[in-house]
Amino acid sequence: MSIFIIFITRITNKIGSHAINTLVLNQKIFNITVKEENGHFLLIDAADSGEMFILASLIQHSMKSNDVIFLEREGTENTDLFIFNGAVNPLTKKDIRKIKKSLSYIKPEIIKLPLVNLHDETVWDTWEHWKYEEQLKIKADKDLAIINTSQLGLKLLLHSCSHLATSYSGHSHFDRNSTKSSPELIIRNMARN
Repeated sequence: MSIFIIFITRITNKIGSHAINTLVLNQKIFNITVKEENGHFLLIDAADSGEMFILASLIQHSMKSNDVIFLEREGTENTDLFIFNGAVNPLTKKDIRKIKKSLSYIKPEIIKLPLVNLHDETVWDTWEHWKYEEQLKIKADKDLAIINTSQLGLKLLLHSCSHLATSYSGHSHFDRNSTKSSPELIIRNMARN
């Protein structure tokens, strides 16, 4: 089995006394787009399975390392997206703005990101949907979206993205897994939708 690797930019910020590592990706370069619609939906669209595996790989990396994921928008038609484990990195909007502003003056580090390239079906053998309820806290507006998740929520996103990459399911809805005040998160594999 071959292991595929991509290179990702990572910056390190100091928020208070806490060092925060952030993976920075340009949505256009990686063919992943994020849009917020009317405060009700947050849409994450991946062009096809390869891009969905990149998304799964980022989430898996975040799960293991507690790095923050930043999908930077290319233009005003899209929305910047931050995904992080809120228990480890309790970021506020002010902290997120600080991370965004620091992109131009903090020297980035290039890291290797091994790509997930399959879906582990055994996760569904122990699936108990109630465990995953309200694991995603989603805030979104036209310019900035935040997914503040638990470790279990990251696991949910990882397995859902890899499932979308290997199946013909097209999209996943996370309304039951997010808090009642969150917009609905929809992740779509555009080529298979």
